[in-house]
Amino acid sequence: MSSADDDRIRKYEEVYAELRRELAQVGFLWVGTVIHQTAICGKTTCACRTDKARRHGPYYVWTRKVRGKTVTRMLTDAEGELYTEWIQNRRRLDRTIKKMMSISKHLAPLILRRSNSP
Repeated sequence: MSSADDDRIRKYEEVYAELRRELAQVGFLWVGTVIHQTAICGKTTCACRTDKARRHGPYYVWTRKVRGKTVTRMLTDAEGELYTEWIQNRRRLDRTIKKMMSISKHLAPLILRRSNSP
């Protein structure tokens, strides 16, 4: 095994250690997507139908998949803010895990080569 391989292993381990520290900082998690949208009401004479600036809202709307079907629910402001933060946490977790998997993929051959060398 070359010293260049040892250096690469060390660098991968350092980056991986930083990713593990990031994982420790991830807060609560939630699934789905939260959007902030305005709405048109059912009243035919309401100004919201003709003037975008006078539409109702904005409202928080949460969507997620349940058994392959999209489910939508209106949220309170408190729920919308909380779920938005938790969904961001989940996305951060997903990105971090993806990076960890990539490092593992690159690191495995180096470690195996080191363990097979005399």
